[in-house]
Amino acid sequence: MNKVQFYSNKDFNRAVELREIDTKPLEISFIPIFKDHFFIINSININKVVMNVPLELTSLSEKKYFLGIINNKEVWCVDLSEIAYSIISNFLTDSNLWCLRDCFHMINEKEASLLAYAKGIVNWNSTHQFCNNCGSKTITEEKGHRRKCSNNLCNSLHFPRINPAVIVLIEYKQENSPSLCLLNMHQKEYGYMCSLFSGFSEIGESLEDTVIREMKEEVNVTVNNIKYIASQPWTFPSSMMLGFSAETKNKKFKIDNKEIKEAQWFSANQITEMVQDNKLVISKKDSISNYLIEKWVKENS
Repeated sequence: MNKVQFYSNKDFNRAVELREIDTKPLEISFIPIFKDHFFIINSININKVVMNVPLELTSLSEKKYFLGIINNKEVWCVDLSEIAYSIISNFLTDSNLWCLRDCFHMINEKEASLLAYAKGIVNWNSTHQFCNNCGSKTITEEKGHRRKCSNNLCNSLHFPRINPAVIVLIEYKQENSPSLCLLNMHQKEYGYMCSLFSGFSEIGESLEDTVIREMKEEVNVTVNNIKYIASQPWTFPSSMMLGFSAETKNKKFKIDNKEIKEAQWFSANQITEMVQDNKLVISKKDSISNYLIEKWVKENS
């Protein structure tokens, strides 16, 4: 059974029907964002995401975007990036700024999912201020989930888009010997960090086509028996990671020396031993790469 990936929350109520309705909620909370960072209160034995700020602070920015409903309360995010940090800090004296990927281990999965959602919608609105059809200014609609060209002769509508990307665990199955997987290796001061191979889908490609092309481009490996495993929202800035496994009948590979600098075949036991000896670190725990590798190790140990 597929694990729900970090940064996703199937139970969150996005309340899409409210995006076109002007409501007067009894309660509303704003998640502040400052230049792609979030505010977290750090105290003894507790880390708390700032999910509500004074109205005096939110009134300084018009960039407010609706996220959904939690416990009958509307949840919005507010982009404070154009406000001087010295002003913001007067309101949020007990908190520190954190990049989401650096603080994911300090917060729970539901909070991480909400912050990733907020990060993505803020990024999309900030990078789509102008119409890509005529160049005129766009205005926000549907509480931040649609932008409309201000030119009456154009009137183009723009919606948030995500970029699909595949991430692939390549497996070589040996007769009478343990299966191997090919890992992308990154030299670190303490040894190696390993990850999988990935790439964006192109126009006119199926996801399976992308898997075949990207594996050929990055490590010159021909793959077959492609299987979908799981997906993960990846708002860094606007991707959807689609995890696959694939098999190859030949252990020979050749790195592209561009995106991939080093790669190596491993058995599940080799990965386990190197991790225990602190010679190898698997991708960050919040990534689907980590999930796919650990899943394969568990199944092949």
